[in-house]
This record gives sequence, structure tokens and C-alpha cells, in this order.
Amino acid sequence: MSRHLHGKRRISVDLESDSYHNYGEKICLMQISSDSRIYIVDALKVDMAPIASLMQDPSKEKVFHDVDYDGRMLLTYLGVKPAPIFDTMIAARILGREKVGLADLLSEYFDVTLDKAFQKADWSRRPLGENMLSYAAQDVAHLLPLRDLMEKEIGGMSRSGWAREEFSRLVDNLEAMPERRATFLRVKGARELSPRELAVLQKLLDWREGEAKKLDLPSFKIVGTERLLRVAQLHPRGHGQLQRSGILTDRQIARFGRGINRAVEKGMKVPQAELPSFPEPVRHKRDYIAERLLRCFKKARDSRAKELDMDPGFLMPNAMLKSLARVRPRDLAGIEGSGLLKEWQLEVMGDSLAACLQKEGKRQS
Repeated sequence: MSRHLHGKRRISVDLESDSYHNYGEKICLMQISSDSRIYIVDALKVDMAPIASLMQDPSKEKVFHDVDYDGRMLLTYLGVKPAPIFDTMIAARILGREKVGLADLLSEYFDVTLDKAFQKADWSRRPLGENMLSYAAQDVAHLLPLRDLMEKEIGGMSRSGWAREEFSRLVDNLEAMPERRATFLRVKGARELSPRELAVLQKLLDWREGEAKKLDLPSFKIVGTERLLRVAQLHPRGHGQLQRSGILTDRQIARFGRGINRAVEKGMKVPQAELPSFPEPVRHKRDYIAERLLRCFKKARDSRAKELDMDPGFLMPNAMLKSLARVRPRDLAGIEGSGLLKEWQLEVMGDSLAACLQKEGKRQS
């Protein structure tokens, strides 16, 4: 493989992980394609150091579809950021496509139907069948010709600089996968619980995390979060109450009932002074000037997005516009100095945003 890829300027890359089947998510398979061959690398059995070097080779462009996930996995498990890259999903957004999924793009450009039968398969199992290997290969099989067609379109629209900046920033901003941490703060519906119930919920989440790690399973395959939430609300004391609650299946009670009961007891024994709670929301004094600026910014953004046939949220996300309205720069130079806009966004939107600032300035004078 290394010999064949040595002289190639571009390769397409994809990977398969085991996030739906194991506790510690990891890279199980990597698919790498040149213009004539597809290689499938068993990441669980081979030395991945040559692959890591390949991902960092500055002479080779790596073509991904949505590098955000794959790039974070590569950084976490191989310690490298792939560069330089071309991301066909970002390219689709720059081109103003409404549907940016790989299946949609391959259907549009090549009339190819992408099989998703093994999307949630257990890629850590060995051996892999021919049908799974064929499935893995299809995700990279068309990426290079897709990349070439999209690059030509982007160039024809004079947006090549936009793409280069987006790709570069994507790689620069890649971060390793966050450390697993179970917390009630992320549980939908937990805000309705009392501090005591939150304490019980947290103990239940801690128990489930430990059980998932011990059994090498994703936490949702132990007991679903919604069920744990209901257990915390009811906080049954003992096996009988837990069984009569009807919250868990008979199988879950038989397998995990004792651990759940212990977690509930631990939560009920948390001292009053140590009971958890959600942090108080930060309340900002209403800023009427910022609100007016934001309305003007959004109107200008939406108008420009329509002209460019681009998703307004990709052109300039609302969060970016809100931050700019709060900063309230005086003019175009101030917008640039804020560091909030990318170069291509400044090029496309700078004057329109500056006009909003000028309008507000006259209102204040």
C-alpha cells in the first residue's frame, strides 16, 4: 500500500468505529482509496504508525466527507491531525446544496445509491464478511471524482479561497474526543427533579458508567437514560418497590436490580448540604442596541445568503451575529479586529454589517 500511494497527490479516507457496540470507542477499520485502488486497513491488528505518517504527509491531500468526526478520532487514537484536506460536505455547503449527506451527493452527481445496511454494525468483530468489507469500501470509492467535480464548481463560482480557509480551520480546530463523564446536567428532563432526586440520578449515572465499562458496552445498552430518570423521580427503596414500579424490564431487574438499588440508597444518603443542583442561568441586562443590531445583521445576512444561494446559517451562524452585536464594533475595521469573522465572511458580509453599525451610530448621535 505505501509503495502504491507514494506518488499519489490525493487519497480519499474514511473510517469505521464501534461506538454502538463497545464502551471505549475506537477506530476499527480505515478505508483509503487512490484513483485506482481501495485499501481496507484492520486498525485492530496492524501497526497504524505508517497510516499516521500518511495522514500528516503535506504532499498528499486527504479527501473526507465530514472530517470533523473522523479527524477527532484520528487525533485521539493516532495522535495526528490529517492535513491538508478537502471535505466534500463543507464543499457542498459552500456550493449552496440543501442536502449535504454523502448519499445525497453521490445520488446527485453519479446516480449512485449508497447502501447503509451496515451503518450501525459492530466493526470490532472479526472476521468481517465480504458484504461488510464491500460496504466499507463504497464510502471512499467515489470521493475523489466527487472532489474533482466539486472543486471545479467552487472555482467557477470564485469560492476556492473560501473552501481553502474552511478546510484549514477545520483541521486547526480539531480536538481529541472528550473524556467520558456521566452527569445529570446533560440529561433531558433532569431540570424538573428536586435536589434529592438529582443526587439519586447522579448516583445511577455513575453506576451505569461503571457497569458499561466493566461489560464493555455503550451505556445506553445497560439501562436507558429515560428509565434512570424515572427511577430517580420515584427513588424506590428495595427490590420490591423497584419491581412494582414497572420502570425496568424483568431482565433488567434480574441483571442490574441490586446495583440500581445500591445507587438509589447512595443518592438518598447524600448530605443535605451536598445535594446537587443546576447552576443558576446567567442573566444579562437587556441590551436594546445589541438587539437592534442583531435584527439588522440577520436581515443583511439573509439577503446576502439568498443572493449567494447559500444556507444563512453557514454563511454566518446566529451565534456569531449575536457575539458581534454585543461587541458592537464601530466600523469595518472594528469588525475585522473583533476576530469573530473568517476572512471569506469578512469579504462577503463586511460592508453590509458595517452599514448596520453606521446606521445605529447615526441613531445614537
